Amino acid sequence: MPPTPDVGDNISRIRARRPLQTEIRDALLNEYILSNKLQPGDRLPSETELSRLFGASRVTIRTALQSLKDQGYIRIVRGSGSTVLPRPDAIRSGIDRLLSFDTYATQSGKEILTDDLEITRIDTADDPLADVLEPGPATKVSRTKKIGRKKVAWIVDYVPEDVLGFAAIQAGFQGSVLDLLLAGDLAEYSDCTLTSVSAVGDLRKRLGCPEGTPLLQLSELTRDTAGKVVNRSEAWLLPDSFTFQLRRRRES
Repeated sequence: MPPTPDVGDNISRIRARRPLQTEIRDALLNEYILSNKLQPGDRLPSETELSRLFGASRVTIRTALQSLKDQGYIRIVRGSGSTVLPRPDAIRSGIDRLLSFDTYATQSGKEILTDDLEITRIDTADDPLADVLEPGPATKVSRTKKIGRKKVAWIVDYVPEDVLGFAAIQAGFQGSVLDLLLAGDLAEYSDCTLTSVSAVGDLRKRLGCPEGTPLLQLSELTRDTAGKVVNRSEAWLLPDSFTFQLRRRRES
């Protein structure tokens, strides 16, 4: 086993605005796994050592490790510790986190590219997918996503002009509308519906896949702290390239 990386110098990166276990999970993910400091089959430091490094209780450390396990990054065996797993070919993440597909890809160790980008100014009354937005001007951002040379998703976003203007989106867009909204503290939460559909007509052409290929459609309304819709998003994904998880809990 290679020498254990020292994350002591990186503890200062932990911010207080999110739960500590979430910050520790992300620190472990970035410092140990995504950095390739530990390879598949290597062990993470013990709960006791991590508790000392991060100044957190073992319960908090255990919760952070369980989150990494749920996302498919590590295997936990009682008495043997936590072992890094090979990364899957599919982009894998919990869908309960408000993150962009670009961030999901980065955290899965994948490079996802943007292609066929179209940024246009529209009136919400002229597009049936924008009917949930307030009447008026909006920006429509359409693009495909690729892993390597394979198209894996087609995504369309609609952002009201009074939330983020056309020029701002055009200048700041780097692959994700959601990342722009999060960077400006304009997005707080979203409601997402998952539907199984088939690739026909324009969908098939956009993704370049055979007629009738199964797709996963994500329809999402993103809102600010006041509950106003700041983005309407539709995404059609090839399910063999994305694996989403959702933890279900028993009722109190």
